[in-house]
Amino acid sequence: MADWQGDIRRASSADAELVATVMAEAFMPDPVSGWIFPDEEHRAKAHPAFFGAFVDLVLDAGEVYLAGEGAGVTLWLPADGDDEADEGPDLLQDLEASIGVEATKRFAVLDGLMTANHPSEPHWYLPFIAVHPNRQGTGVGSALLRHQLARLDEVGSAAYLEASSPRNAALYARLGFASGSTTVDLPEGPSLYPMWRAPA
Repeated sequence: MADWQGDIRRASSADAELVATVMAEAFMPDPVSGWIFPDEEHRAKAHPAFFGAFVDLVLDAGEVYLAGEGAGVTLWLPADGDDEADEGPDLLQDLEASIGVEATKRFAVLDGLMTANHPSEPHWYLPFIAVHPNRQGTGVGSALLRHQLARLDEVGSAAYLEASSPRNAALYARLGFASGSTTVDLPEGPSLYPMWRAPA
C-alpha cells in the first residue's frame, strides 16, 4: 500500500455534499449497505440522501475530516457513555422519507444491534470511514485514521468502531484496534466486528 501524502482538514457544512457523495460511492459494494439496500439500483439512488443525513448529524455533533478534495472522509462522534449523540426518531423519519420504509426498517434493526453492543466507557466513535473508489489502495484510509488517532492519543481518549468486513478489521488492527469477543450479526446478513483502541 502506498503512503498518501495529501492534506487532511476538518470539513464544514460547505463540504457536506462532497462528503456524502464520497461516502455514497465508496459504500456501494459494502456488505452492510447491501443488506440495507438489497436492490443495487435503489442503493445507488438512495445512498446520497442516506449518507447525507449522517453527514449533517456528525457536522452538528462531532467532527468530519476530508482528505484532499474528496479522496476520503471520516466521521467521528464523541461518546461519554451516558449522553451519546442520539439519532432518535427524527433521523428515522427523515430517512423513511428519502430512502423508503423497508430500507429504514432494516437500518433501524442495524442501529438497534449496534447500540446494544456499544461500549459504556468514554471514547470517540468512528461510524464511517470512506475512501473514494478511485483512491482506494493508496493509503488514504490509513492517513485519515492516523490523523485523528494521533489527536486522540494526545488527549488520552479511546476510539471505537465496527468493521464491516474481516479485511477492514485487519487494517484497523494494524493501527492498534483490538477485536471484541462478540460480533454484531445482522439477520440473514453479514456480521460487523466491534473494535476498541485504547490511547497510546
